[in-house]
Amino acid sequence: MNEKNKNSNLITKIRDVFIKNFKILTLTITIIFILFILFQVYNYFKVRELKKTSTDFFNSIDEVNLIDDNFNDIKNKKNIFSTLSYLKLIQKNNDDNNYDISNELYRELLLSNDLSNLYKSSIAIHASYTFIDASYLQNSNVYFDDLLFFTDNIDENIESFYGIKKELEYLIIITEIDLNNSDYKNNSKAIDMYNEISNSDLISSSIKERVKKIHEFQLYK
Repeated sequence: MNEKNKNSNLITKIRDVFIKNFKILTLTITIIFILFILFQVYNYFKVRELKKTSTDFFNSIDEVNLIDDNFNDIKNKKNIFSTLSYLKLIQKNNDDNNYDISNELYRELLLSNDLSNLYKSSIAIHASYTFIDASYLQNSNVYFDDLLFFTDNIDENIESFYGIKKELEYLIIITEIDLNNSDYKNNSKAIDMYNEISNSDLISSSIKERVKKIHEFQLYK
């Protein structure tokens, strides 16, 4: 009799444990299922939004008159077309010599947390060349602080960008010398930067050759 009671108690305990665990398992599966459904719904709307943004982006390329309004809207979206819209707006304003506007757009991109150092460095390089050119076109030194900001955003720890950054720093010094009609030979910053580039093992021969030609031109012009 005692043996039967023991067996009965054991079966009851096992059943209770099973029922309890079954309830927990059922609740867990239900929660996972609900989360899965919510994730699918979220994904659906994100994909739909991305498709709409994609359509708007490519339509804006064709609709020249709407380019500013459409791209300004798209650039506020948090996806790949946001960055592309920034770049298209920058290109348009550079082509139209609206450098104050493109300057702000470059800065917004570089201060964004959505881009990796690789992309930020590439954008900063493009901005640096653009505003060196703008300085000569406008015969003005108003962009020098901006140029320093742009070169500061080039990550020299990315090996392929180290030499480009040094070349740009040298070109900025040259631009300042040219616009101020000052003497290259007596400019210690320019000579020191030239020597640093020439003696560096991290800078490619093609960059060294370009810098050397500028150096010689400045010496004998």
